[in-house]
Formats: sequence, structure tokens, C-alpha cells
Amino acid sequence: MGTDALNMKIRNAVIEDIDEIMRLEQEAFIEEIQEERKVFLERIKVFPEGFFILEDETGNISGYFSSELWNSYPESEESFKLGHSASSSHKKTGTVLYISSIALGNSLRGKGMGTVFFEKCVEKIKETNNQLKGTVLIVNEKWEKARHIYKKFGYSEYKTLEMFFPDGNGILMKKMFE
Repeated sequence: MGTDALNMKIRNAVIEDIDEIMRLEQEAFIEEIQEERKVFLERIKVFPEGFFILEDETGNISGYFSSELWNSYPESEESFKLGHSASSSHKKTGTVLYISSIALGNSLRGKGMGTVFFEKCVEKIKETNNQLKGTVLIVNEKWEKARHIYKKFGYSEYKTLEMFFPDGNGILMKKMFE
């Protein structure tokens, strides 16, 4: 972890962050898999304790992390669809943390910041949700660096969703907590 990580601040997202969240979404993902503004607004309203912002020392927003609590590890593609309703899927007492999206600005990529941000966000959610038994996420099979990071954190691949992404399969990964 470089010295940049020491100057970063993680805080909960607020509605006023939406323009910067959308900027990061467009910077991080191809158009076909970008979430719409209304989806992020719903996620902030439904589970603000699971939506974080990464700020640099000057207060610029450099990343976001959004999540939901689910009752189980889903296997169907429908659960992970782009634009799914957080109001319908999020359960306040859910035992599985679904990491719906994480993005970093271009200036932070490749510096280990994503790893630090990811780990700290999951830890913050675990601290306030003692009922959690594990976590789940979906990743493009072609995003080898991301898959490597998740495996390093103890995630295992448990299902492939054929052509989930416009350019390839989606890999469902989960991690059980001790």
C-alpha cells in the first residue's frame, strides 16, 4: 500500500454524490454495462450503509462501492441483471453481502488502491451486520486482474453465467465468513 492510501478517506455516499458516481461509472465501464443514474440513487436510498465513496486528500471523489444484503447466494442470472431493483432484492437482515459494483478513477488504477478500498468497505459492512455469513459478486471472465484480487481475498468461483456480459461470461464468486 503506497502513501496515497494513507491520504484517502472512505465515507458513506449521499444523493449529492450522484454526478461524480456517474462520472466514475462512465470512466470504469463500457457503455453496455453502465448502470443508470436512477439505479445508483435507489441503491443510496435503500442501503446507504453499504454504499461508500473514496475521497482523496483534496475531497475529490475517486471511487465508489455499492452493495446490498440478500437472503441467499443466488444462482440465477435474473438476480444479477443490470438495473435490478435494490428495493426488491435488498433485505435488511440478509445474511449475504452482494457487492453490486465497485469503481476507481483512472488515476488510482494499478496502485493497489482498489484492493485497499474493497477490503475496507467489506470490513465496515461486516462490523455493522453481525448476521452476515458471506459475500457474493459477479465479474467478467475477462477481468483477470479483478478475479485474481478476489481470489486473493478468499473468493471462489461457483457458477458461470453464459454471455452475461456483452463480451463474455459472468463468473459468480463467493466467500464464506468464519
